[in-house]
Amino acid sequence: MSASWHPVANAQPTEWLLRQGALGSPYGVIRRFAFGDPNRPDVWFRVVTWAPASSGRELIGWCRTLEAAAAAAWDHRCAAESWRHHMAARRTDAATMAAQRPSAAELVRFYRAALRRQAPSRPTASGHAMHISVLPPMSVAAGAP
Repeated sequence: MSASWHPVANAQPTEWLLRQGALGSPYGVIRRFAFGDPNRPDVWFRVVTWAPASSGRELIGWCRTLEAAAAAAWDHRCAAESWRHHMAARRTDAATMAAQRPSAAELVRFYRAALRRQAPSRPTASGHAMHISVLPPMSVAAGAP
């Protein structure tokens, strides 16, 4: 006798570890939460920075879709790199950088505001302006799979 379904059919992903490329360092973690009525749950995605232990992770934000959460994590990665480069160019020491570092959510907010000032909103297929991120897609190195 065989079953017409497999246990994998009931599996629901609840957590995603985000990394750039298959061997890249992780930069974010997304976790899916469902609230309210189990038959019609209210689904939210929490996105945090990556650290080996959850105590070292910092909240970036809550999003309604997995795509928006992934975009927020990517924007945080870009914003954190941009901020570090800016501070290093000013020859700021590590202690001062640590003391002045904005929260993850603030970094994303300021980064996205700066992007909006630099580039006009791009319309989506539905004709509405997209305000998630105006970054171009990541480039793929020649010969990469």
